[in-house]
Amino acid sequence: MAVSEEARREVGTLAGENLICYQCGQCTAACPSGRELERGPRRLMRLILTEQAEELLDSDDLWRCTGCGACSAACPMKLDVAGAIERLRAVGRTHGARRCPEREAAIVAARRLAGHDTIDSVAFGAAMAARGFLPKDVAGAAGAGARLVRDRLGRRAAPAADSPQAVCDSTGGARAATPPRVFFTGCALLQDATACAQTRDVANGLGLPLAEAAGAGCCGHPSRGASGAGFSSDETVVTVCPACDRSLEESGTHTTPLWEALVDHALRGGRALRAAGPAFVPYVGCLADRDMALDALARAAGLAGVDCLTSYPSLHAGCCGALGGIYRGETHAARRLLDYAVERSAPIVTTCLLCRDNLRSAARRRRLSVPIHFWPEFFSAGPADAIDGSLP
Repeated sequence: MAVSEEARREVGTLAGENLICYQCGQCTAACPSGRELERGPRRLMRLILTEQAEELLDSDDLWRCTGCGACSAACPMKLDVAGAIERLRAVGRTHGARRCPEREAAIVAARRLAGHDTIDSVAFGAAMAARGFLPKDVAGAAGAGARLVRDRLGRRAAPAADSPQAVCDSTGGARAATPPRVFFTGCALLQDATACAQTRDVANGLGLPLAEAAGAGCCGHPSRGASGAGFSSDETVVTVCPACDRSLEESGTHTTPLWEALVDHALRGGRALRAAGPAFVPYVGCLADRDMALDALARAAGLAGVDCLTSYPSLHAGCCGALGGIYRGETHAARRLLDYAVERSAPIVTTCLLCRDNLRSAARRRRLSVPIHFWPEFFSAGPADAIDGSLP
């Protein structure tokens, strides 16, 4: 890309401020996204020191940095590495540098949330295409679009039976036995009627009724921009999305992932789970919820009497690309995870719909036959009195 003299001067200023960087690599070692970056913080700092403005502003790493600050905290010379990267991003925004798909997707989502309660997948895809970002997995994107259209037409044709409220809040005979839990569905679940119905079925089957939170909309997760959640509750809210967990907690609403609530409820009621196979590979893309989500998946495996394969836990610590994943293509972590599952002839199970769809896209692109399931696609309610009901 062509770089203005103003941009070159800013890079030169940064070079002077960071001359004591001796390229030890501690910043890259501390970076939670290090394996997914082409260069990483150390090499970005090297480009700053050598004042290679063109390469800097053309690097996707500039935009894939999440700004967590781990690199700055690890620097033995007390340099603000994350601050230098953010300043470069500001230069890039001013001078029209092309952002990576993940960053552009976050900006598109933030703009959508400024005027709407939810992120609409069809409108989101159109906005990304208008900015020059097309899905790497065209067939998968077309299939997802067709599914959305079918689901919407179905809801219009039969609103009493298939409205989001009815799909996610139908509790049958379970309502009388257990008070319903406040359920924050977020964006993704309501745009997948099948996953929504499966979530309802397993909750109802275990006797844990769910009452969809009125006016919940999108959680407004910080990674999508500055849009607030616009929702609060004095009760503990159950969720199906790691983004919702984080943003609602930050806004003062206590949350519990639905999968944890279901496992705890099954244990207290002496219930088991059924599984769609004898073993599975768990995948948790978001670092913030990794340990908690892996534990919930392992406990679900115990209730179903199946194996949770975690021989290499580091495989489960890489982000799938989130909203920009279908435009970026498969990540390094996704490729390793898929290979691991193929070697063990086991499906992958994840607690996040975005992760499921991005991993399915990666498997199609690599022509790998790997079943990838959202939690309620793999686990279902088992018989009562199947276990002793004692909590671990």
